[in-house]
Amino acid sequence: MKPIRRVLRDESGSILVAVSLLAIVMLIVVLSIFEFASGDSSLAARRTEHSRALYLAESGLARAHTWLEAQYDPPPGISEIAPFGASPETLDMGTYTVSIVPDVGNPAAARKIYTIRCTGVSGSDSRMLERVVTTHSYAQFIYFTEEEHPPGTTRPVWFCSADMLDGSLHTNGQIHVLGDPHFAGHVSSAYGGPDDSDASHTPAFMYYNGSRYNNIESSAPSNAPYDEPVFDDGYELGTSDIELPSYVDDLITLATEDGLTISGDVEIVLSRDPGDGHMYGYVSYRDLSGGEWIDVELSSFNGVMYVSGEIEVSGVLDGTLTIATGGNVHIVDDVLYRASDANGPSEDCDDILGLVSESNVIVDYNTANENDCVIHAHIMALGTSFEVEGYSSGSPRGTLTVHGGIIQRYRGCVGTGYLSGDEIIICSGFAKSYNYDPRFENVQPPGYFMTGRYYKRAWRELACG
Repeated sequence: MKPIRRVLRDESGSILVAVSLLAIVMLIVVLSIFEFASGDSSLAARRTEHSRALYLAESGLARAHTWLEAQYDPPPGISEIAPFGASPETLDMGTYTVSIVPDVGNPAAARKIYTIRCTGVSGSDSRMLERVVTTHSYAQFIYFTEEEHPPGTTRPVWFCSADMLDGSLHTNGQIHVLGDPHFAGHVSSAYGGPDDSDASHTPAFMYYNGSRYNNIESSAPSNAPYDEPVFDDGYELGTSDIELPSYVDDLITLATEDGLTISGDVEIVLSRDPGDGHMYGYVSYRDLSGGEWIDVELSSFNGVMYVSGEIEVSGVLDGTLTIATGGNVHIVDDVLYRASDANGPSEDCDDILGLVSESNVIVDYNTANENDCVIHAHIMALGTSFEVEGYSSGSPRGTLTVHGGIIQRYRGCVGTGYLSGDEIIICSGFAKSYNYDPRFENVQPPGYFMTGRYYKRAWRELACG
């Protein structure tokens, strides 16, 4: 019996060891699971703080951008600006600190550049973002209107199948689409937006819908099969207004200080030919009733010319010039750049013209404009419209070609016609060919107006020190 008892004792001891080992293993597993869960929770917390720090940095950038646009003039000098003070701004999830650094070239530059930096801090994590912005000029639009109808009427003017606009377009009114116009640049409309005082307006296009009796509103990008516009760079509806200036006071100041000021109604010829060759690099003027020409070298003043009355303009510009007037601008013949050809400004062109009126810019109905008219300029009709005299009478007059851009308070008419398939048949006035001058993305006519907006040029995340 003794051997049997010995065996039982051996088995009991083995069982005890096995149970102990199992308990130890289970304890290790439980501790490992607890440690893993704790580590996973800590990792999730770090990821949350990392995301929150980015959100805080983005919020600070956006607020600083808005602060810049709220200033009456771009901040002067090159010293760093703390728009909300040196202390961090606090939100529920953390803090952010913002600085705005003006570019060293700003004092002499027409368009100002600023670098906005913001560091967001959430818990133990921080992230720094940087955005480079520059002031935005009206010259960066190929087309801009306050209202998309002629003055004194609510009758819409339509973008039609024959229209191709290769630059940015903005209107504070509603965009009317008939057929298949092509918008190569970004399109925006403030109709129904936060600054629209008419509560009945909602962000939408007006589509012709096959008949003037069937027009419909829609925010959709097309209205097949009748109206199918092309938006190469997208569109925005219901944006904020961009305020159009009404007066040329700032240009008057520039003309008075170091420019050229003229009283009365005058005829202006660029690079006049007195009989022995063009006077390139000059602007010439005389009273509309006749008299002696006064020839002024463009390099002798700051490039801003103000006339108190009506002006007639034609010729070939060799240089940079802005002509502003309190009256109407009359285009009496082609207005061209010297460095240009049949396709517009050449690649090496450094000629730049701005035509700014507190009233209208009018293409006159005369012999010179009976068969085509070509204008190389950026045009602003602050009071009323860019329009064609006698647009609804007579025979078709060819094509009105603009290389630059057109800014106007109310949309002026340049011709009449009807849609036949995808083709516009001109009955009177001009067909139009409006072409953006891409140089205006970076330069502008002397003294030109800014929109008050800031254009985003670059964005990046920086390593926090």
